[in-house]
Amino acid sequence: MKLTAAQIQQLYTFTRQHYVEYFDVQTELVDHLANDIEQIWTEKPMLSFDEAKMISFKKFGVFGFMEVVGESAKALNKKYWKLVFGIFNNYFKLPQLLSVILIFAAIFTSFLFVPDHRWIYMILGFGIAALLLVRLIQLQKIKRRRFKETNKKWLLEEYILNAGNIGAFGYFIFYIPVNLKMQLDAVSLIVIASLFFTCYIMLTYIIAFVLPLKVEEILIKQYPEYKLV
Repeated sequence: MKLTAAQIQQLYTFTRQHYVEYFDVQTELVDHLANDIEQIWTEKPMLSFDEAKMISFKKFGVFGFMEVVGESAKALNKKYWKLVFGIFNNYFKLPQLLSVILIFAAIFTSFLFVPDHRWIYMILGFGIAALLLVRLIQLQKIKRRRFKETNKKWLLEEYILNAGNIGAFGYFIFYIPVNLKMQLDAVSLIVIASLFFTCYIMLTYIIAFVLPLKVEEILIKQYPEYKLV
């Protein structure tokens, strides 16, 4: 016996009632529940839909769906960073490599010709933090508009927005040397610092600007309900 479309929708409602708020995780659970209910019906065809549903739900244990949500978050975290570093690696190949070289050259030259290196830290720190803040506000507005239209939340979207914390972390990396009055006297240290800041700038750009578009492509392929605003 196969579940009807109405019963599938009831399973979505059921997962929401049990505090699963993200549609991508709901879909994973609904697929699991639907398959399990159909298997239960092959063994006990006289059971009603609600009875089979509760039997299937009890298999998740005392914490219900929370363990599945946690596992989904772990798997999604790995997928997210795989996407980030996959895109990051592409920027070290032509023609994207040219933009990386230009950023590195600009930072390296600044360290050579600006006597007080603290100004470089401050400009990079405040500049990236301000740019990232504006971008995250834009992403939050897009997310709210999409939720208003579809009434659905997406766990992968949350990862995108929360990943903005890397910008705040980077700001402190830039800010600490300012307080310590750090100066880079050796050329080798300037090269290392310039390379580090270049990589950080590229990561921030990928996370805040490039990856959201890639994630939208992935979600649209998997879930037609996810659409660009």
